[in-house]
Amino acid sequence: MRAIAVMAVILAHLSISWLPGGFVGVDIFFVISGYLITGLLLREYDAKGDISLSDFYRRRIRRLFPAMLVTCLFTVLGGFLIFSQERFELLLDSTLAAFFSVSNFYFWSQVGYFDTESSVKPLLHTWSLGVEEQFYLVWPLLILCMLRYYGRRSVITALIVLSILSFGLNALFISYDVGDRLADANGWRSGFLDGNSTAFYLMPFRIFEFGLGALLVFMRPRLLMARPIVADVITLGALAGLCFLMASLTEHSVFPYYNALWVALLSALIIAFSGKSRVASLLLANPMMVFIGGISYSLYLVHWPLIVYYKALFGELDSLAVGVLLVAMFVLGYALNILVENRFRQVPARDSASGVAALVSRGAIFLALIVSVVTVLLLKNIDGRVPEHRVALSNAEWRKLERQQYCSDSLKGFPKPIFTCQNDRGSKHTVVVWGDSHALHLVAGISEAFPESNIAVAYLSGCISQSGFKGLVRKFPSQKLTDECVERNKAFLRWAKNHKGDVVVYISNAKRNKPEQVSVINNLHVTRLEQYGHAAYVLGDFIRPGVELAQCYSVPDFLLTDSMLRARCKFDAQAVKAELRYSEKLAALSKNYIPVHAIQCAKGECEFSDDTGRISFRDTHHLSPLGAIYWVNRLKEAGAFQAGWALANSDANL
Repeated sequence: MRAIAVMAVILAHLSISWLPGGFVGVDIFFVISGYLITGLLLREYDAKGDISLSDFYRRRIRRLFPAMLVTCLFTVLGGFLIFSQERFELLLDSTLAAFFSVSNFYFWSQVGYFDTESSVKPLLHTWSLGVEEQFYLVWPLLILCMLRYYGRRSVITALIVLSILSFGLNALFISYDVGDRLADANGWRSGFLDGNSTAFYLMPFRIFEFGLGALLVFMRPRLLMARPIVADVITLGALAGLCFLMASLTEHSVFPYYNALWVALLSALIIAFSGKSRVASLLLANPMMVFIGGISYSLYLVHWPLIVYYKALFGELDSLAVGVLLVAMFVLGYALNILVENRFRQVPARDSASGVAALVSRGAIFLALIVSVVTVLLLKNIDGRVPEHRVALSNAEWRKLERQQYCSDSLKGFPKPIFTCQNDRGSKHTVVVWGDSHALHLVAGISEAFPESNIAVAYLSGCISQSGFKGLVRKFPSQKLTDECVERNKAFLRWAKNHKGDVVVYISNAKRNKPEQVSVINNLHVTRLEQYGHAAYVLGDFIRPGVELAQCYSVPDFLLTDSMLRARCKFDAQAVKAELRYSEKLAALSKNYIPVHAIQCAKGECEFSDDTGRISFRDTHHLSPLGAIYWVNRLKEAGAFQAGWALANSDANL
């Protein structure tokens, strides 16, 4: 079963098209852990009349931590050699989270598991270890308390109740959006806004999987009384069911919730009946499966960092790359299993003795942990790893620069709940940009292009200016945020109706909906704003590279030369073509449209760097402040902001 679980995960992560749901292998591991750990604890209690928590935790630490520490340190070494500073610092943070068994909380606080950013997080897979280790922390205490004070039958009752509650939590967060009531838009509580991610990452939502495995300890003796033919049919059917789920589930499927329940039930059936099944002996207990299952933990640890670093060095995977990676995974997984995992897995006889030697032996893992933590913290302060000509500021640094330089003032008559970025220059004229982050990323360029004007950005993250009109509503994970976005946009128009100052409004676009739908709303906005006495224009969205070019270039030169980077760091041509078609369509349908793509792509191919070769985008779709200054100045030089220019060029045929 371990072999099935780990190979399913590996093949899914290798992007094997016929196994998109292989990620359910993690859930198989959870069921196995619930079965094995509960059985271990009950046998100890039956034999000794008690459970030694210290012995249990010591065994778990020896079983899991040495191989994990070694994997993390080698992963950090790989990141040191090939990652940009921003990605390397994120890797160090995730390493510390893995060391202390809170990876699931760390990644939950960031983006979803299936986000494209997962491809640059080499320790993302350790989230499942965090869930397992948190389970190991609470489960023995629960079992011991129930056995000691209420008896063996109470354990069954507790398992059933906890499993039902855990599954109910999935329903509350995924089907009924209860996370909305727990969350706010900022801080750690904002993670609850995405009920699916909350259920995916946090241990209480997975208890029903561990619980089903644990219940098997009590049920299996009776189930093993089944006839071999019955056991064969059930085992084959359960295996077929697992294969079907692995082939049919995708990153868009509801998970964990009821799909994970199916995985857990089928896994439990295989465990329950395999002891009497001849099919199970043939398929699951042959030497190859036993070997893979034996190294499954080490194999799981090494597989994802290898995939991430291969992609970082050579790009997307082809069939040859898949073969090479599979060989590398098994070689390194076997080596980690033999040299590290098995060496620490069993407590040596001398450890039972007293004295300095035993103390050192028992403390070796904790000493290694301390040294590892110190090493990671020191690496955060190393300078000069990336050559000067490749250095790029991180996303966080760019945002801080934007805020400090261009959003530090208050304008009279511009309420801060609407205008979250303001730059007061004492002028009677104000330039307003209205939209989501694709409005805010222009603030440096607009500020430098209009030095004699006040600047105000009506910005809310993810909130496009078209949301709330003509049936278009931008959906957020939280209904609260969805409503807040709609109300913010309506509040902006109410403000515009009542404000009598000299204002020009640029409506930004983030290519989130069809041009036919967006253009109708844009035209409505322009008409209304003009009726209110303001000049209004629709500012086209810049064509995005589709990849993080800045981070791709901003890497050390230990392994990657400049020529390798030029060959490797290319924009997504298909995405760029699609964006260009979108912009041309929107330009043809929109009133007072400023077609920025006509400047960005004027030379026959869209440009993503300035005239010095510096990448102008800070991530996959946002301009850096320097990039915004460069491109807005290009627009200004071309006359884009002159009266009549937008109308004359609204067909984008320059």
